[in-house]
Amino acid sequence: MNNIADIEELHGSLEISDDDTKWYAVYTKSRHEKKVARKCINNDISYYLPLQESVRHYKNRVVTFMKPLFSGYIFCRCNEDKKRELYQTGHICKFIEPLDQAQFLNDLQQIRGVREKGFKLFLHSYLKRGRRVKVIRGPFKNFQGIISHRKGKYKLVLNINLIRQAIAVEVDINDVDFVE
Repeated sequence: MNNIADIEELHGSLEISDDDTKWYAVYTKSRHEKKVARKCINNDISYYLPLQESVRHYKNRVVTFMKPLFSGYIFCRCNEDKKRELYQTGHICKFIEPLDQAQFLNDLQQIRGVREKGFKLFLHSYLKRGRRVKVIRGPFKNFQGIISHRKGKYKLVLNINLIRQAIAVEVDINDVDFVE
């Protein structure tokens, strides 16, 4: 895996650590997400970089590649020394520390869960309010989010509150329960 294009989505694990490391949303310079991921691998820093397939059509060829799902963001678990090392790469604009590590990790784990299941997901506008639901059956059982209804289709919207971005997947309205 020497090519920057062959970067993994997850290095390490999406878990809270017992040591002095914390999870951060790392805002990178434009199109530097994979370079930061490569630096994380080289320095044994856990990261999560959700990727999505992108297809470009040119005159005489079609090119398929993986690009970051959340443009400009990679999620890293590191301590202060490792943060300093990452800053020195020149690829990072800022680290955003969540107030609630457990909630932030839950958000990331749900995104990863959708990605692992292989279902089509959509970037969605961040929802500040709406009806909260829990999926009670089907492939997304136990996932929680906000239900969105548009053009006869229902979508489960999964927010990442820290960066105010979201994704959505289609669900059957009969597979969800409304929660308070």
